[in-house]
Amino acid sequence: MHFIFLTDTFFRDHLDCPEIEQKADRPYIMLCVRIKGNLFAVPLRSHIKHKYVLWTDQDSGCGVDFTKAVLLRKNSYISDVQPHIRQNEFDALRGKEHLVAQKMEQYIRTYKKAKSRIDVPRNKLICEYSTLQYFEDYI
Repeated sequence: MHFIFLTDTFFRDHLDCPEIEQKADRPYIMLCVRIKGNLFAVPLRSHIKHKYVLWTDQDSGCGVDFTKAVLLRKNSYISDVQPHIRQNEFDALRGKEHLVAQKMEQYIRTYKKAKSRIDVPRNKLICEYSTLQYFEDYI
């Protein structure tokens, strides 16, 4: 499993994308997953309140949040700084690379289906808060 941070270059290139999560004081650790030749970075987040997640600590609301996944089109978007992940979250993810990829593919299908019926209020919310809206040409 490959954990990364995103670079300032990534955030500068995506300034017009408000749904992309950025914390200047404590950046999100991202988990890399390759889907159909595209490299996605999916953040590990806390206080998640939706179902599009692979839980690492459900009691604390922590997990891999597919709604905030981003596409990495340049190697310069990956920081040289190696993140350190909490042991309990690492243990929860160990050996689950295939499951992460499956869940990411499933979320992409969910997003595309929602986009095709944007008139449905629930679908509109999925599309409005998903970062996939910025990468539709690649999914």
